[in-house]
Amino acid sequence: MRKFPIWVYILAILAVIGIFTVGFKSILSSVIVSVIVILLIWLVFRFFSTKPPKDDKYQAAVKQSQKLRAKQQPTRKKRKTSLKVIDGKKK
Repeated sequence: MRKFPIWVYILAILAVIGIFTVGFKSILSSVIVSVIVILLIWLVFRFFSTKPPKDDKYQAAVKQSQKLRAKQQPTRKKRKTSLKVIDGKKK
């Protein structure tokens, strides 16, 4: 099941409340108005929530830079330490 953002549920609740407060005489017109208002609010949210598309050349440069950095980092070998553990006399 697909989960919707919280604002979709809030809009649906407000639409239902609006339908019941108008009354049942003009239920058809209130449903149409509610649908139009929901669509308008949804379009406004969608318009402001869209992120600008990233440049493909920029993404390719980032990947190339990451590959170059991975190749340039030398692998270090662990050196043997000159320190030794000295065991004391046991009683």
